[in-house]
Amino acid sequence: MNQYIENLKQSETVNKVKTEDGNIYGIRVLGRGENLFFQENDQALICQVDAVNSIIYTRSIKSWEGQKKMSQREKERVTALIEKYYQKVYSPNKEVILSDKNP
Repeated sequence: MNQYIENLKQSETVNKVKTEDGNIYGIRVLGRGENLFFQENDQALICQVDAVNSIIYTRSIKSWEGQKKMSQREKERVTALIEKYYQKVYSPNKEVILSDKNP
């Protein structure tokens, strides 16, 4: 999985956004729309989504790749970022739903 994430970090198929403060965010729906790659600078994770219905399953946001479990505060921050960039890239005219249920 680590090599897969490393490849995604470098991939031109990932939608990248650079903010005014220099942060780089990457986002890409994977496979059949059941998983989402999200990157913040050098950190990345894969979480579960329902791309058809614009649902992000927040329970699947647990840790950055290769790191320990996120604190609740970090998870909330990352969830807000994923929601923001998912909305911007994939769902500009549709509400994004956050769900704490399992898919």
